Amino acid sequence: MTQFGSVVGLDLSLTSTGIAVYPESRPAPWVGTIGSVGKKGDPWAARYRRLGDLAGRIITAVPEGALVVMEAPSYGSATGSQHDRSGLWWMVFDLLAGTTRTVLPVEPTVRAKYATGKGNASKDAVLAAAVRRYPNIAIDGNDTADAVVLMAIGCRLLGEPIDDPMPAVNLAALAKLPSLEEAA
Repeated sequence: MTQFGSVVGLDLSLTSTGIAVYPESRPAPWVGTIGSVGKKGDPWAARYRRLGDLAGRIITAVPEGALVVMEAPSYGSATGSQHDRSGLWWMVFDLLAGTTRTVLPVEPTVRAKYATGKGNASKDAVLAAAVRRYPNIAIDGNDTADAVVLMAIGCRLLGEPIDDPMPAVNLAALAKLPSLEEAA
């Protein structure tokens, strides 16, 4: 895939990070989740160790030289462990940015619009659209659906779409993204 060996979609979560890897060497993507268990009331040191462990396991699943399309933080979200989710996001970004990988954060509204044609589409609407559009990929929930859509955005940006044809309204979402040169 051009200058990138693989394209990876990452939908970060404290409990079930969705990951989709489209490797250069195989015709089909690998899709899965990376989980973690913790409680909101855990001591600070335990929360820090949990985030570090989770970030390390996520990074291990991302091949060197990959284009990583990672869902950007949802600044309007006020539900569940927002502070810890933000910490995880920055840990993963930091670990990826200092390597041969290129990270392209994608706003949740861009992911939703690319999948459904509507930037305010619900997670379930994105799941339904992804299952329909990518029938040969093992999408088993919202986390993997989001990761697959992010991976598909990366493939399209590299000129190797896995989802042709795509309606123009969906493609309009890409106009909000920086160039890959700006991401590097």
